[in-house]
Amino acid sequence: MILPMSLPGILTALRQSVGTAVAVLYITELIATQVGLGYYIYIQGSTMFNYPNMFAGVVMMAVMGLGLYLMIDILQRKLCPWQFVDDKDLR
Repeated sequence: MILPMSLPGILTALRQSVGTAVAVLYITELIATQVGLGYYIYIQGSTMFNYPNMFAGVVMMAVMGLGLYLMIDILQRKLCPWQFVDDKDLR
């Protein structure tokens, strides 16, 4: 009984934390490694001045964040259907 009642809050917190997680991933890859998307964006933009490739990396990071956000949203809609109302019911 406790899990079904707390599941919407847990999934909402996960969905909202995706942006922070992607930003932390970028910073971690920028500082701690020499591989990864964060490092690629840094090298392409600040060292090689290859801005089209840098922006491609930024777009890929944004697509990854959006994909994670949408996956959690779909999971919440499947696991917590009582939270969402169809537009048909409002008419």
